[in-house]
Amino acid sequence: MKNKIFNIVIPSLTLSSELTNCLLKFNNQKYKNFFVTIILDYKNKKKIPKLNYKLNILVVGKKTMSFKRNYAVKKFKSDYIAFIDSDAYAHKNWLFNGSKILKNKEKEIIGGPNIPFPSQTYSEMMCHYAKRSYFVTGHLNFRKYKAKSRYCDWLESCNFMISRNLFLKNGGMNEKIYLGEDKEFFERITKKNSSIKVFFTPKLFTYHKERPFFKFLAQRMVFGSDIWNIINFNNQLKSYQPLLPLVMLVSFILLIILISTYDQFKINLLISFVTIIQILILFNLLKYIKDFKKIFAVLIIVNLANISYAIGNILEFTGMKNLINRKIYLKSRNNK
Repeated sequence: MKNKIFNIVIPSLTLSSELTNCLLKFNNQKYKNFFVTIILDYKNKKKIPKLNYKLNILVVGKKTMSFKRNYAVKKFKSDYIAFIDSDAYAHKNWLFNGSKILKNKEKEIIGGPNIPFPSQTYSEMMCHYAKRSYFVTGHLNFRKYKAKSRYCDWLESCNFMISRNLFLKNGGMNEKIYLGEDKEFFERITKKNSSIKVFFTPKLFTYHKERPFFKFLAQRMVFGSDIWNIINFNNQLKSYQPLLPLVMLVSFILLIILISTYDQFKINLLISFVTIIQILILFNLLKYIKDFKKIFAVLIIVNLANISYAIGNILEFTGMKNLINRKIYLKSRNNK
């Protein structure tokens, strides 16, 4: 039987150093029946590296990531689509493992974790550790390391595979939104057909460059402004954890206010609550970090990430998120 053809779709602002690295890494894929499509806002003078596969370049202007992905899928015929981000790169067995798993008809949409680059700065690595914490990404934190295989609600658009026919039959991604388009796609497709299974496996891991500290905090604020979509899936409440950052921020503010009132009982009550949360975060970090200096650094970043996230919540509740979010979101992306 002839191997199925993959179209690897990579949306990007332009031809960045991260994207050229991503393209070069595909030279090492064990599975050879694929081509790559990159979709850019504009093309710069950066040279394309020497590649041993076919590369399609589409320049579409300032469009949403959803538009870019949809356009690439419609433009070129293939059996399967594999999505990855421009600031990531795939393990050499990514397509090989994906092609084998997709032969199982019960696993129509598959994806895997995004683990950090082997060579990252200290700041980027600490941000990755923070993102891996349950107290930052909640029940979705399994996507940040090689967790056990499982069926799940949805996968991030930076690492999943699907048949081209299934993607197009369900209308592709919503081109009107720039945040949470992957979650919206999976909500829509599984609501339309409850028999569709979304499968996560560590065999499909990619290396994803983590954002540096300030871009990471900006990203958390933007995600926090999408709180209503995050806490439910197909109108079903999935977790209260995303509301914890807002509770923490309110607690810190109340603590500052109460200190000026000298109400010792209420002060002690709030201090106890905040301390318990910090202890729980600490125990969570101890599961995968053994260096106490790193644990202390990550503990601080987790709290700052949650404050940023809570500020995003406030922007959502006050109807202000659309005024600044797209600009902040674009600035928080890795584009060099």
